[in-house]
Amino acid sequence: MRLARTFGRRHWPVPVAAAAAGATFVASGIIRGTYPFGDGHRSTNDLGQQFVPMYAHFRDIVTGQAPGDLLFNWSSGFGVPFLGDLMAYVGSSLSWIALVLPRDRIDLALFLVAVAAIALGAGAMTAYLRRLRPTGPAWLAVAGGVSYGACAWSIDDAAYMTVWLNGMVAFPVICLLCEWILRRRSATSLLVTPFVVALLWTSHFYTVYMATIGAGIVVVARILSYDALVSWRDRLIAAVRCIVAVGLGIGLAAPLLVPTFQVIRAARPSPKTTFQPHAAVEFLSRLLPGSEGVGTSPGLAVGTLMLLLALSFPLNRAIAVRERAVWSVLVALTLLSMQVRFTHEVWHGFDSPNGSPFRQAFVVAGMLVIIGWMSAASGLRSVVSVAVPVGLVMVLYAVTWNVRYITGTTHIAVPILTAVAVLAWLASRRPVPDWVRRGAVALLVGAVLVEVTMSAVAIDVARGKILSAAAPWGEEHDGLRSLVMSADDWPLHRAAPGAEVSVNDPMLIGGEGPQYYSSTIPDDVSRELMGLGFGYSSYGRATVDPQNPVVDAVFSVHARVVVDSGVHDAERPRLATNDGVAPLVTVRSTKAWASTDPAPYGLQESALGADVYTVPTLRPKQVPGVSVSDRQGNLLIAPVAGAAKPVEARFVATCRAGSEAYLAAPTFVGEVLVDGSNWQTVLDPKAKRPGVYSGAPMRRLGTVGADGVVELAVRVQGPARLPASAIGCLDRGLLTAAVGRLNANKPAAVSVGGHSLDIRLTPGAAGTVVIGVIRIQGWRCSVDGGAARSPSVRAGLMAVPVGAGASDVSCVYRPVGTRMGLAVGAIALMGLVLIAGALLLMRRRSGGRIAADG
Repeated sequence: MRLARTFGRRHWPVPVAAAAAGATFVASGIIRGTYPFGDGHRSTNDLGQQFVPMYAHFRDIVTGQAPGDLLFNWSSGFGVPFLGDLMAYVGSSLSWIALVLPRDRIDLALFLVAVAAIALGAGAMTAYLRRLRPTGPAWLAVAGGVSYGACAWSIDDAAYMTVWLNGMVAFPVICLLCEWILRRRSATSLLVTPFVVALLWTSHFYTVYMATIGAGIVVVARILSYDALVSWRDRLIAAVRCIVAVGLGIGLAAPLLVPTFQVIRAARPSPKTTFQPHAAVEFLSRLLPGSEGVGTSPGLAVGTLMLLLALSFPLNRAIAVRERAVWSVLVALTLLSMQVRFTHEVWHGFDSPNGSPFRQAFVVAGMLVIIGWMSAASGLRSVVSVAVPVGLVMVLYAVTWNVRYITGTTHIAVPILTAVAVLAWLASRRPVPDWVRRGAVALLVGAVLVEVTMSAVAIDVARGKILSAAAPWGEEHDGLRSLVMSADDWPLHRAAPGAEVSVNDPMLIGGEGPQYYSSTIPDDVSRELMGLGFGYSSYGRATVDPQNPVVDAVFSVHARVVVDSGVHDAERPRLATNDGVAPLVTVRSTKAWASTDPAPYGLQESALGADVYTVPTLRPKQVPGVSVSDRQGNLLIAPVAGAAKPVEARFVATCRAGSEAYLAAPTFVGEVLVDGSNWQTVLDPKAKRPGVYSGAPMRRLGTVGADGVVELAVRVQGPARLPASAIGCLDRGLLTAAVGRLNANKPAAVSVGGHSLDIRLTPGAAGTVVIGVIRIQGWRCSVDGGAARSPSVRAGLMAVPVGAGASDVSCVYRPVGTRMGLAVGAIALMGLVLIAGALLLMRRRSGGRIAADG
């Protein structure tokens, strides 16, 4: 009982800070009226397009409803790895929340994950502050924890990139663990720390990597600022103990980290980005509460109070000069490192991001809170240590008044909080009644909570004006899922949900479609799908289904959710079925047939194994106001001077009557006439870097008339390029015959496991088993129980040669790097066991010596 009371007195600030930080985030949602408190949508950008679908898929895996497991995802991209997505988007220690809620409350699960992470970050920082300076006022530790957990970075950058919040949690936790090691040379600290670090690194290695760097800087500051009575030998030993413990923790996480790093290496690369530092005034403006950068500037703000206290630290004479100098220099250098290209690259693992370039800002925010607490806990006794910070903040406030990142909340909050903070300080310095002092403290804490809440509101308002948000699960989702599930007969065929609510609908809605959006998408998958006529966005990291009958035949898509255009109830989705598709696995001849037609028509034919397209030559027609020239296999279309825009260009070609004309022009910026009456946009003029940032999918233009003439009409606003082989004419009869041959040679049975395929063949002549899955590294196949080998490739598809009389083919996917990861993890575990044994032996020997001396 006494122990419980002592714990309650000493540690109550931790749960209070956690609850308060979570409450401010909830309150901001209530004020904004966003989900789950109103009709406003909160699933901004990647939250709705990636995190919600991937959490839904993760839930399906754990509950046994997904066609896949934690290693492989059969639902998306015709089969892709899932471990990378698990680690990059889902792998949070809080992901279990998705399992305790119904599937149709997956959006609520993500909201609760964010609330819990913000609360954990606030609680962990409060615990660290109290550990660092136990004598400081508890209410201020709570304010510091809340200011960190709900800092601008948490709300601005991480709230809709939920897994990033794990880095915010990890920073104070690692600092706390290392502080434990630095202060006490105990076996417990060395043995517990690695397991906690391993849990953090598997929660989100990317931001936790940044948190680890930040914690390292804090440890350096602690060691360098020790009193001179502490020998450098003791400091070095303490530092080594911390490094070993954290290193062992990272090693324990290696079984997941190493394969994930290999997945990332094989992923679709992003374009090279040259880091551009911000102007000093704009950069520093993000120190003020309520400022918002929509993922373009650093979320440094930790509230007016903690900013004032942080600025008072170098001036506070109650703190030793050595400590002030060390911490001030290191914090300043860390802040500066965000503006220097080399250190920017270090922070981001030498892979400069395309968006949110200041992802490490939470570390600086945490360091500001730490030094602010250290200053306040030591006591602010001089007028200078209060007046100078107030003056600096007021100067920054005035200079940044019209900076684009500053909001109306900033204009109101800063002077009010500054005034309240000064009044509270004056009350603490003068002989006033206790109720006045306590009232001042309550007013200041209340003001901090209100400021944090309103800053979150301001950030969300500004973000909502620029970024779109997806709707939470509702009747539309229910309807789509019902349609897909009614046609699902996997693994005989695939049922594609389309992309009606997100670009990851196969994971969100269900089924096994081609859509997939992830930063870990294998480059091989991305390039092959582009080559087959798929559209793409986000530099090829998101695929756009061309809804093409040849692609459907090759990949066994027998059902798809579609929305008809130009008809009654056009917005109502329906299920379109197609029996003219091949099975998932086919048995073909030993020698591969290769088409001579240009891509994507030729690649589709090679994957199908039959010639079904005619690719005619386009001939331009003379049209006033536009010029057409042939340059290196491309038709350059350009308006003539003075022509009214858009201008229309026309081309003709000859195909078989009754065939279907398709357009493949992934980088064409303009419109095309479909079915002779409907103008459709191929790529919008606003599309960024056509051919790199986004590409248009192959599309159907119409049926070729009895005269065999194909007329292509396009409209452009400016110069545009059209491939000379843009038109392909599909002969449905030839396609039906090709599909019939593939169905006639299907295997006797196909069984699909979480990350495996078992195929039973009808023994016959030698041939090649072709699987409707893009071949990537990690697959190994064996025939009749023989040695496992990497499958060969046939037009991008997995192919396994089989000899005459073969009866069974088994394929298993295992992420590249699994063995190395397990080996590193085993070595780390062995090292931990050896350390535990050595510590136990030393303790026994020490006990024996004491007994002998006695």
